[in-house]
Amino acid sequence: MPDRPEPARAKARVPSVPLFLIPKVIQEQIKKKGESVFAIFVERRLHHQYRVRVETFFEHAHRARQEKTKKPESTVQDVLDV
Repeated sequence: MPDRPEPARAKARVPSVPLFLIPKVIQEQIKKKGESVFAIFVERRLHHQYRVRVETFFEHAHRARQEKTKKPESTVQDVLDV
């Protein structure tokens, strides 16, 4: 049994959708996740397609921890300074 609480629902993957379907996709994700929705992200992809991501607090915290532990990539200036 884990020490910390796990998210109640698994992450749902939403394929890229056209602009006019964004409200419908957000509505469906909110119905699935209920009142636990913390953040909604819409990102434009290629050929007028959009990626919609609806996160709960637990999903957001997990993603933030992963991004925090990633090693930053070296920049061009870092390479030139060597």
